[in-house]
Amino acid sequence: MIRKVLSKLPDSKAVGRCMNYDLKDAALIGGSEAKFEGTSIEDYNKLGVKKFNQVNNKFEPTTGRKQEVVAIHEVISFSPKDDVTNEQALEIAMDIWKEALDLDKRKYRVAVHDKSENGKTHVHLVWNMRNNNGEIHDKKDDYLLFEKLCHQAELKHGFEEVKNRKYLNPKIPTNPQGPNEYRLENRGIKSEKTKFKEAVNASTDKAMTAGEFLEFLHADGYTLILNGNMGYSMEKEGQIFKASDVGASYKSLKARFGDDPQFSDTLARLGVKTAPIRDFGSIGGDFHDEQSSITEKRIKKSNRVLDTRFDTPDGHDFFYKGTNKKAFEYSNGKATFNTNSRMAIKAGFQKLTEKGKPQTLHLNGNDDFKRNAWLEFHMMQLDQKGYSLKGFTPTANDKAELEKLKLENPAFKKPAQENNITGSSTDFTSKNDAVSSAKGSAKEVASTTRDAAAALLDGLVKAAVDVLTSKDTVGLQSEMLSEMRVLAAQAEGKKQNAESEHHQNKKSRGPQYRP
Repeated sequence: MIRKVLSKLPDSKAVGRCMNYDLKDAALIGGSEAKFEGTSIEDYNKLGVKKFNQVNNKFEPTTGRKQEVVAIHEVISFSPKDDVTNEQALEIAMDIWKEALDLDKRKYRVAVHDKSENGKTHVHLVWNMRNNNGEIHDKKDDYLLFEKLCHQAELKHGFEEVKNRKYLNPKIPTNPQGPNEYRLENRGIKSEKTKFKEAVNASTDKAMTAGEFLEFLHADGYTLILNGNMGYSMEKEGQIFKASDVGASYKSLKARFGDDPQFSDTLARLGVKTAPIRDFGSIGGDFHDEQSSITEKRIKKSNRVLDTRFDTPDGHDFFYKGTNKKAFEYSNGKATFNTNSRMAIKAGFQKLTEKGKPQTLHLNGNDDFKRNAWLEFHMMQLDQKGYSLKGFTPTANDKAELEKLKLENPAFKKPAQENNITGSSTDFTSKNDAVSSAKGSAKEVASTTRDAAAALLDGLVKAAVDVLTSKDTVGLQSEMLSEMRVLAAQAEGKKQNAESEHHQNKKSRGPQYRP
């Protein structure tokens, strides 16, 4: 069982839209007010919005700052392996919400969606932030309480236990679902969110106020997408993150810069209501697929980034998982991207190469897209699988960046450390070197071996002298001398063998007579 907050609703219109979405196709519905037989879903939701507004308007302060979030939309989902009916799911979820949110004392709407929707039974809840007495829910870190209650419900009803709960292991990420960024960071790889956050922080460092921070973001090419009076998301190069996900919410900015009365006006002036749709580039192959084979292949391979991080309803439009944000389109052997994200590009390559038939892939688009595609092509080692890539010529900096990424990625074997005695790396066993060496190479090899042996012998003798002059104990000196004699004898043997090999090679290089 997993509880997850899906959205924070800023006004009654958002509350109404959310209620309609949740209750429209639900298997079971309910709320703080009973639904009478013959009442439509629309009327039932209108009643819910009215009850929310009655409470909020009654206790809303007449002066000062208005309430930014009036309601919460969240869900409790069950594992596909859990044997649970819709009625049982509703009862169990309500028990958790009543204890964690004191749900009996506030307005709400609830809806059960069965397994036919996404393979697992889940229960939606829209609840008013103010209870019936006007008190705003403000329990810090209440997710810990939900984690505890969900775990207890799993044990009580014999459901599948979620192992990666922060309640059970405080070291894992707060969100028990999909800690992909956590896994990437553990592998030494920066996630897309981390890189986006670092870029945003660069603008934070330049600003003096929260409003000025927005000005710098806008100047740096970020699109500010409005999510309410003070809430917003940021888009750049096709990637979108909530401000709170990258440490740029007004609450975080206020803690850093102090209160800025002009923040909301600046956000309204610079922000837009919808994210722009961008076309950054495309990757095309020398082949075409039929829709039936597209879907069949996608289902068979379920461990790829394409399947774990993206959703597609038809095999053509691919969205970031759990969102309505399109990453790329696939049609007739060509993937067209709305982002420069290397994760999306990797998914596109996986789609293009899922049949495993080597071919030439063609790049089109801006330079940043082509560069990221070239890097991802080689990081996926597609060149070693028979594929080729056209449309981009890498610079020396691009090649250096690729080598850096390979060193940071544990999937690539690191170059072995060279075994070097005299300070130079010489491979005495390489057959190719022996064939291509000049006539004097054998002499150089023997000479190098003799020099190494002589140096080793001199070092052993010097070490023996140092030991004799620095140790006081006679027994210890005798023991060390005995060991040194053995090592010196071995070194002398190696020296003689090298000299003998040199003379044999010299003899074999004598004049060769031909008939």
